[in-house]
Amino acid sequence: MENIYVRNALINLGLSLVSAIIFLAGIEIVLRMTGLVTVGPHPPLIFQSSDNPDISYELIPGIERGAYRSTVKTNALGFRSPEIDPTRPLAAVIGDSITFGYGVENEETLAARLEARMPAMQFLNTGVPGYQLSQERATYKEKIAELDPQVIILVFFPNDMDEKTGWLDEDGVLRAEGDDPKDRPALRCNPPEEGILSMIPGKCFLDRRSAVYVAMKKFTSMRAGKETLEREREESKENPDRDSITEKQITAYGEALHAFAEEIDEGIEKYFVLWPDRELHALSRPRIRALAEQEGFTVIDLYDTFGNEAKTLSWDTVHPHAETIEKAAEAIAESVQ
Repeated sequence: MENIYVRNALINLGLSLVSAIIFLAGIEIVLRMTGLVTVGPHPPLIFQSSDNPDISYELIPGIERGAYRSTVKTNALGFRSPEIDPTRPLAAVIGDSITFGYGVENEETLAARLEARMPAMQFLNTGVPGYQLSQERATYKEKIAELDPQVIILVFFPNDMDEKTGWLDEDGVLRAEGDDPKDRPALRCNPPEEGILSMIPGKCFLDRRSAVYVAMKKFTSMRAGKETLEREREESKENPDRDSITEKQITAYGEALHAFAEEIDEGIEKYFVLWPDRELHALSRPRIRALAEQEGFTVIDLYDTFGNEAKTLSWDTVHPHAETIEKAAEAIAESVQ
């Protein structure tokens, strides 16, 4: 009798394991077929290397491709905007992934929202993910100046203080200055280092090949990211004088901003938008405002609108939600008009 109980228990255990495997395999298939989760290196194929070393890389002209959970459409000049309309005055919106519209659709970007509020003027989205001020300046000299813009809107995000020019490797992956080209994404293993997922056997294999594992990793990372975001926001409110932007960075940025301003014709209206992150930057922000005003920019400080609590993408915690972009466009349009 005891052998029968043991046999039945083993059978039930085996059936449970088979059911679990079938269930996970089904989820794996669904995730792969729908494209909700991808495994392995899948960089967004929206960039190309630039012939200008000061620009380094740029958006591919004339594409319509999925990237960052959205569809990226570029015009013939390689900007994420419709083709230039020569009958309307032009405002060039310059910046990095905040301006580009990381994670939102073309019609939800800052330039598109501004144009919806001010349709008499065309707002050109010249933002590119990862750009720093030196690349923005080079892009202005090579591509934007000849379009004769009447208005320049330079969008500043605190990470612009890291003045390092990124580059595009042969896999289409954006890399930071100084990265080793031998660090191929296909060779990397990047599973969680804490929690249950870090204890699963074969985690490197799963991290490269299992959509279910990658989905669970993204979920736990997103939850941890939200917790970190809220904690750092509160810490900044409690200690507003604790500022991650250094004196050296402010000095270097001031020099770069001066060089950029020198390239802009005197007749062009210049606006400098301070886009908030999770810190209040109580010490550095007045300095940055003063630098911009010294160079003739009208400063629009979105900390006055959001503080350090601007709503971000739920899965990103850095880039702005479409609602934040809409509200920012409202504040900017009031000044530009």
